[in-house]
Amino acid sequence: MTSEAPKITIDFLIGMLKQVIVENPSRDRAKIADASWGPETLLEDTGFNSYDLVEIIFKLEDHFGIEIHYNANNDVKTIGQLCDEIAKLLAKKQAA
Repeated sequence: MTSEAPKITIDFLIGMLKQVIVENPSRDRAKIADASWGPETLLEDTGFNSYDLVEIIFKLEDHFGIEIHYNANNDVKTIGQLCDEIAKLLAKKQAA
């Protein structure tokens, strides 16, 4: 019996990103709900601060059972790039 590897989609990731921001009481929830985010959206344009980014990384690691090595100097700038990086980690985990 084989189990299908967990997958990440842009919609799933955007939902998680918005959830982290909405859960932060200092955020303008109406602004988040009205935001139109997609693969090309810059992470900095989502209203994320460094605390939010750490929180989403922990949530993604827990959800998918992966370890994300992230630092402020990496090349992940957009939601799509973050999604691609997570997909690579999931594929690597599945191959192991």
